[in-house]
Amino acid sequence: MHFTADVIAATLHAPAANVEKHWPLVAGALAALQIDDPATEVAAIATIGTEGYTFAPEREAGSEGYFRRVYEFKRSLGNTESGDGAKYCGRGFIPILGRSEYAQYGKLIGADLLADPDLALDPGHAAKILAYAFMLKEVPKTAAADDWVKVRRLVNGNLDGWKRFSSIVTALLKLLPEQG
Repeated sequence: MHFTADVIAATLHAPAANVEKHWPLVAGALAALQIDDPATEVAAIATIGTEGYTFAPEREAGSEGYFRRVYEFKRSLGNTESGDGAKYCGRGFIPILGRSEYAQYGKLIGADLLADPDLALDPGHAAKILAYAFMLKEVPKTAAADDWVKVRRLVNGNLDGWKRFSSIVTALLKLLPEQG
């Protein structure tokens, strides 16, 4: 690990207890996939810090009606059945979304996320999901190339939260020793 929990908590203004509890899980999941280089850790911390302010897995906020309106029967998400919109809303450190992602990541981490989507809120599962998402989307390579706009787009699909994400990246990069 290239960053300590207290440094992360101070940088993100996140609850120290959450960072102390969850950062080792995230760092361990990255290490298990051999993607625990400094740039990928920066990307993970900045992503978690942008997606939520608590440094804990979260469930997307919204009502049943909202999820039905936005996600129901959305084939691009694999939502093909009535109720899929609310059942497979975003959950985790980085929200997985839709029946297809719940099936894909469930298979990768060895948990039946289709049957019990709230398992994606388990910190250990959420950490593994983040690590696999980073690996599959080639975040380590993009972060190593210092293309932070692309990192944000790969993880989020757009630049929502860019101002916070980029400020966290900048702060964390200043804490790393000079490479030379």
